[in-house]
Amino acid sequence: MTAAPVRILIADDHPVYREGVARVLAQRPEFEVVGEVDDGRAAVDEIRRLEPDVAVLDLRLPGLDGVSAAAVLEREGSPTKVVILSAFEDSATVYRAIASGARAYLQKVVSGETLCRTIVAVARGETVIPPALQGPLASEIRARRERADDPLLTKRELEILRLAADGLSAPEIADRLFVSVTTVKTHLQHVYAKLEVSDRTAAVAQALRRGLLT
Repeated sequence: MTAAPVRILIADDHPVYREGVARVLAQRPEFEVVGEVDDGRAAVDEIRRLEPDVAVLDLRLPGLDGVSAAAVLEREGSPTKVVILSAFEDSATVYRAIASGARAYLQKVVSGETLCRTIVAVARGETVIPPALQGPLASEIRARRERADDPLLTKRELEILRLAADGLSAPEIADRLFVSVTTVKTHLQHVYAKLEVSDRTAAVAQALRRGLLT
C-alpha cells in the first residue's frame, strides 16, 4: 500500500523563492503542496484550516514572523510540524526557533535535496539542525544556563524592565514600586549599560532575545 504524501504549506513573502520551493517539492511524489501564502498571520490561519503535515515558514514573514507563528501553533497544540527557513544563522535565533516549537531550522541556501530530506525527517517526528548550526546552538544553550545561574540583571532591574516593556513611563513605574523617578531612571541606565543598548525599546528587544523576559 502506497503511503499518503506529506502535505505541505509554504510561507514566504518573496514570490520567486516561494514558487521555487513549491516547484522543487511538487516534483516529488511523496509530497503534496496544499497551500502557499506570503504572510505569517495568513500562514497560521491556513495551517489551522488545512492542517498540513509540515509547514515551511520563512523566518522574516510580514505580519507575524516564522518563529512567532511556530510559537502560536505550539501553544494551540497544532499537529503541523514547522520547518524554519532563514538567511540568518545566529545562535540566539536558532535557539528561539527550536524553543518555540520548530522542528527544523535551515538556511535558505540549502539544496532542494536537503530540504526534501529534512521535510521527510520532520514528518516522521524528528528534529533537524544542520551540523554547522549545532555548535553555535550548543554554545547558546550553555550561555543561557550560565546566565540563569548568574543573572545579568538584578531582580529590581528585571522588575523595572518588565514594567517598561508593558509601556509604563518612569513616573508610572515609580508610583507602582513606591520609589523615586530618579531611582527608576538610574536602574534603567544600568539595564541599558548591561545590555549594551541606548534606549528602552532596544533594551526590551535585547532582553527578549537573551531570554531574560518571558
